[in-house]
Amino acid sequence: MAQISTDKDNGQYLNRIGKLVTEVAKESVQNHGYFSIAFSGGSAATKICAAFQKDEYSQATDFSKWKIFFSDERYVELEHPDSNYKAIKDGLIDKQSAIKAENVFTLTKTDDLTKDAANYETQMKSVFTGQEFPKFDLIVLGMGPDGHICSLFPNHTLLEEQTKWIGYLQDSPKPPSERITFTMNVVNNAANVVFIATGEAKAENVRRAVKEEPTKEIPASLVKPKKGTLYWFLDAGSSSKL
Repeated sequence: MAQISTDKDNGQYLNRIGKLVTEVAKESVQNHGYFSIAFSGGSAATKICAAFQKDEYSQATDFSKWKIFFSDERYVELEHPDSNYKAIKDGLIDKQSAIKAENVFTLTKTDDLTKDAANYETQMKSVFTGQEFPKFDLIVLGMGPDGHICSLFPNHTLLEEQTKWIGYLQDSPKPPSERITFTMNVVNNAANVVFIATGEAKAENVRRAVKEEPTKEIPASLVKPKKGTLYWFLDAGSSSKL
């Protein structure tokens, strides 16, 4: 059962997000010595970064224990404006000196997309050793107006991938066309998944994802953690049809 937090005036939006992430991080470090988190891009990443600009949250977590991954990445150089890594680097990593460079796992672009996707999966397996699928402590997701998550788009063949941790695509309906992405089995193996969705343009597909049966037409509706907890953080616009 998903836990849904709606904020009609946005007054407590960042506080709720910051509180949840710091609590999960603390519990994860206590349980196994580190906190593994994966970020998507867009407004979801922006909200997390904004929450941790508040001292009450940035000082309540041990950033030296964070292991940071990216649930999808555009196939661009790391410093390119389209890079999901760059958004987190600018908004969080550069502002928290305790985050260790060796604990930030990024795509390496060599102009061989297939090889680079496989290399990113290898990086993940160096942390999540001996696991069928990685058990992330927390995955942060946004949702596109079309209902896509990560770089898993409506009715795309990657939604059917059953064995790989990382998929790649060269036909993204949103530019840039080349990307890598977590597969759905990775998302649904997480201990905690957080959706952050804002804006009225997403309201109908938020409703379908939350209220209706799962469908490949709305990839967000397929997010059902097997042994984890799903959270939705919604503003007045995105929650207007619930």
